[in-house]
Amino acid sequence: MTRHSWRRSVHGGDTQSFIVRIWHEGVDATGNIVAWRGSIDHVGSGRRVYFHDLNGALRFIQDQAGVRVSRDPWWRAVLAWVRHETA
Repeated sequence: MTRHSWRRSVHGGDTQSFIVRIWHEGVDATGNIVAWRGSIDHVGSGRRVYFHDLNGALRFIQDQAGVRVSRDPWWRAVLAWVRHETA
């Protein structure tokens, strides 16, 4: 099986690519991060959106991919990691 045919069989021939950037803006008097911001680019269309929470990024990915999922487990892991890093 070639690499290309493997990718098609796993992803059904419809792969979406995104570039996600996440940063924090502002800290309170005790040094806790008070605001997260980010941008996400859809590589195929070149469309870029900015978001103020990770749910905004998830909505953009769902819209671009044409799917609706309430909460994918991998996004829970990302959210947990961000919360852990900012605690």
